[in-house]
Amino acid sequence: MRFDRVAVVGISGSGKSTFASTLAARTGLPLLHGDRLDWLENWGVRPDDELRAMHDTWIAQPHWIIEGWVDSERASRLAAADLVVDLDFPASLCTWRVLVRMLRGQRRAEMPTGCVDQLNWRTLKWVVSKAERPSIEAALRVARPKNYVRLQTRRDAGDWLRRVPECWRE
Repeated sequence: MRFDRVAVVGISGSGKSTFASTLAARTGLPLLHGDRLDWLENWGVRPDDELRAMHDTWIAQPHWIIEGWVDSERASRLAAADLVVDLDFPASLCTWRVLVRMLRGQRRAEMPTGCVDQLNWRTLKWVVSKAERPSIEAALRVARPKNYVRLQTRRDAGDWLRRVPECWRE
């Protein structure tokens, strides 16, 4: 099956960027990182009107993988996608990943300049409780994706990626 637009969603630390990067390498689809929508340099918050315009421009493109957090206001991404991949991993794994990147204190490649992860108890609490999950579920209900897959373990994600044919866009 041909998928030209793929949305990858999940809570913080679920591995959206890594998963989407691997998928992009396998399919040749261009990759767009949701953190670039929300954040400006040095953790500046992008104004809502600018964010909406940028998001609309992204989803209007004919080919993409967009990874990142989603809520009902961004459900149009899920509705426009040919496939939505939901990384619904255990909170313990996601919390561990977020804690490690906070302790490393490095800027992730997909983040704008100056956006360096630092120890933040509020964020950790958010991940431990999977507080982002209700927003994701609400967006999925609003969007009614054409094709949807929920992966709940790292093994599931790895197996799914291995089954993606190199030529799925031919």
